[in-house]
Amino acid sequence: MAARLIAFLLMLGVTPGARAWQTPSAPNGPTMAETTAWIEAHLVGIAHGSRKNVVTIRMKKGKSQKESDRQTTNSHESVVSAKFDGCSLTIGQLYKGDDYSVLTTSVVPLDRLTLASSKIEKYEASKVETAEQTTTTDISPASAVVLTLEGSTKVISYRRKSTGSVAPEWNTIPFEGSIATLTIHSDDEEMPPRLANAFNHAILLCRKDAKPEPF
Repeated sequence: MAARLIAFLLMLGVTPGARAWQTPSAPNGPTMAETTAWIEAHLVGIAHGSRKNVVTIRMKKGKSQKESDRQTTNSHESVVSAKFDGCSLTIGQLYKGDDYSVLTTSVVPLDRLTLASSKIEKYEASKVETAEQTTTTDISPASAVVLTLEGSTKVISYRRKSTGSVAPEWNTIPFEGSIATLTIHSDDEEMPPRLANAFNHAILLCRKDAKPEPF
């Protein structure tokens, strides 16, 4: 009888004396705590600095250029804070112009994100021509690496505060609200892809731990 039982267990792939059922092992890769700590340490300080906008306006007199006016502005943006509370990330982004600054604080729920990615974004020179003048805008440097966090819907809440003489383009953006995508610009080509991988790992961990809707 014992011999028949041993043969049956061997057929099932179970070694006699060993437990037939084992607890599933933990997922591969860093834990949530390790992942968020790494993101916090490497996200703060990500910056896109010393960007120069040169706007040249040339007035026309007939078909010839009469006079020109060149306006140069400098800007700098950086991540100044990043703190996780479970699967919720609070991030502070500071944008500084020549005589103003804008601080945007966003709350990002990782369990509601769909993807993190990075890519190189190029700034193309623009030219607008009217009967009276020609306006040319050049941006230097001409590219940046962009880290993007994408939500399923407008799940990322934000709030802004500013000081100084804020540039007119900021007046078209609401003081607070919700967005579906958060972008972070960087001059570093290596760190944003690594951060995107870390965010995607954290997104998977948060989805795994999320409780399903009851209905």
